[in-house]
Amino acid sequence: MIFYFSGSGNSYAVAKQIADRIEGERVISLARFDDFKQCDNAERIGIVFPCYGASAPDIVLDFKNKLFKRINKTGKYVFAVITYAHSPGSSYLDFKEVVDAWFKVKMPENDSYGWWVPAPKKQKILLAQSVVEIDGFAKDIQNKKAIIMYRAIPGIRLVTHVGNKMVKNMYKDFDKMLYADDKCVKCQQCIKYCPVQNITFDNKPVWGTDCANCFGCVNRCPQSAIQVGKRTKGKRRYVHPDYKI
Repeated sequence: MIFYFSGSGNSYAVAKQIADRIEGERVISLARFDDFKQCDNAERIGIVFPCYGASAPDIVLDFKNKLFKRINKTGKYVFAVITYAHSPGSSYLDFKEVVDAWFKVKMPENDSYGWWVPAPKKQKILLAQSVVEIDGFAKDIQNKKAIIMYRAIPGIRLVTHVGNKMVKNMYKDFDKMLYADDKCVKCQQCIKYCPVQNITFDNKPVWGTDCANCFGCVNRCPQSAIQVGKRTKGKRRYVHPDYKI
């Protein structure tokens, strides 16, 4: 079983590429999963997720804690994969007690509020490189190898903690900054795309208070009509080409 959390498709695509190498393996969105009995007979349990501010998203950490309180890890190969645009930070340290293997892979940025989405040519280069890298460690996962792709750097935990705190402060009112501009055609696709079901509709999209800051609605809107304050207007969007669900 390979669980993933994804807004624009990077982590989904990684999970799917790994699963395709293992007969009978499946990928499952962790956002609304709560039937942990399904994990009882799993040989492998993986968690694939994006890096948020040099750490794992809160929704992923919460899922990880619930998962390992409810299942018996004995006899299971547990791995995690973090997708990142800049640095995976010290996110491994939040998982080191529960995983047998840890992998990382660089993917295109999807945050058009605090960063910049790369140009299409750069996206293609990064995605091509990621396919090769993922294929390499997918073999290790298939063979249940205990590999930790993490390099300890003195002070990284402190730097990550400070950086994560700054990022969380920057995005603390994210749900309040989201809105659909006059390009909105009322297609309501954003409701379908939200992994945490945080969007309703009242003539235009309305965001609740459970936003996971995944940028799924911003990037997947067919009209690029969803904005975050003023900083995303006119900026490039990104969706992984294999993200069709």
